[in-house]
Amino acid sequence: MTAGHLEHTDYVDWDWLPGAAVEVKDYLTRLLSEASIRPHAVESRSKLIASFQEKCARKEYEDPRRQVTDTVAVRLIMYSVTDKERAATLIRERFRLLEDVDPGDHKEPRRRGYDCTHLVVTGERDGESRDWLVAGGDLMRYFERFGGLEIQVRTVAAHAWAEFEHSRRYKGASYEKISEHDQETIDQLFVSAADARRSLDETFIAIDRLLANPTRVDRADEDPDVDDENDAGEGGAEEQGPVGESLGIASPAAERTGDGAGPAGGPSRRDEIDLSTLAPFLARRFPDDAPGSDRGIEFGCELVRACGIRTIQDLDRELSAITGTEVRELMDTTTVVTRVRRLDDELLAVLGEDYITWTASIGTVERRGDQLRWRYDRLRDKVTIRRRAVTYQLFGEDSPESVRARKVPAARMVRELAKAVADRLGPELVLRPGAIGGEEDLPVDTRPRPVRLEDGTRLWVATALRRSASEELMAELLASAPEMDLRVIRDGSPLFP
Repeated sequence: MTAGHLEHTDYVDWDWLPGAAVEVKDYLTRLLSEASIRPHAVESRSKLIASFQEKCARKEYEDPRRQVTDTVAVRLIMYSVTDKERAATLIRERFRLLEDVDPGDHKEPRRRGYDCTHLVVTGERDGESRDWLVAGGDLMRYFERFGGLEIQVRTVAAHAWAEFEHSRRYKGASYEKISEHDQETIDQLFVSAADARRSLDETFIAIDRLLANPTRVDRADEDPDVDDENDAGEGGAEEQGPVGESLGIASPAAERTGDGAGPAGGPSRRDEIDLSTLAPFLARRFPDDAPGSDRGIEFGCELVRACGIRTIQDLDRELSAITGTEVRELMDTTTVVTRVRRLDDELLAVLGEDYITWTASIGTVERRGDQLRWRYDRLRDKVTIRRRAVTYQLFGEDSPESVRARKVPAARMVRELAKAVADRLGPELVLRPGAIGGEEDLPVDTRPRPVRLEDGTRLWVATALRRSASEELMAELLASAPEMDLRVIRDGSPLFP
């Protein structure tokens, strides 16, 4: 080793480099946890000073601190290729990249089999900082003083192959001492082992896909509750049905409305979702989790409002469909998370794909939509949803006395509104293709039921409707008869108009 290489070594650096290794390990563990990606292991180390100097001498580096890019290095060992790719994506989006390669792609054929993504990062990307780097900490100092930090990402199967190959061939003294023929035989066996490793990774992918998209099993506690025994099966909850599919899903605002002031059960202003009401609600629901910052709680308010939820009572009612403990166990987070993150998980569990659509663009995370989908893989069709009966009441001078103020399911309310409007303004006004007809010609799978009008004629109204589709029909029927005094209340809160 030349004296010049020793001159480039600042021995004081080796006092704090282990701290940088710990900080980057914690950083990446948190990054994976935020996306609900559970690694098999996160391993970090700082290079020993003797190893650093030996590499500098061997490579004849002129500026070792900038040219040695693994003075601090970390390895993420993931359970599957899916998790490996997701982890690499998170790193690419969070850090500035100096290098992004898989050295195995450049191995000669007889040496193929190595599979590991090598990323060399030089710091956080502009605009990506969320106060994760400790100000004045060892990791921040490392990025300022050194040219790069290496992150390796591989699967458990690839890790097993690489560790054995490193021990027996790459660093194996015995391998160098045997004949060329035997070396070639070992090389072929390592290639065979690589093929087996690839097959194992593909099998793990198949298992992950099945876990993320299990065969749906209808549970008894997910059957819709019905308040009227004559309306059994009419969709008092979110019941699947072909008419609901054709009519589409109502927007979140249409699902939950209420202007916040009315005496007929409307929410009071003090119950509206904001920092002052959400913070204590989260403290009660998630007492053991980190409270988070005011900015984080404001983010939670945005999430809730994007779902059309306006009051704490509505939020509590929405989350009452699930058990928080079950969601927590399925998410299996490895680090401390905030109460807003727990809220995010529970809303995702309850609302599913709709929640991803409504909230994907909220916040500063560039790929929030993808991360929500990754997290939903842990929850889809595995969370017990306790469907509750949603009841409707009809008020107004033109509401029939027989049903006024009576609590009924959604499909029954559609029939009552169709009858009231048809009796007053004529049946032609209420006809809707595939949902309300003047003849018994609606599709059988919509489960049409007859409605007798005052003149003795009949309408046929579909009952196999999603709740959102039923509410769309309610809105259309009321809009077609603006001169009539009809008002629909849902669960005690004004819905239409």
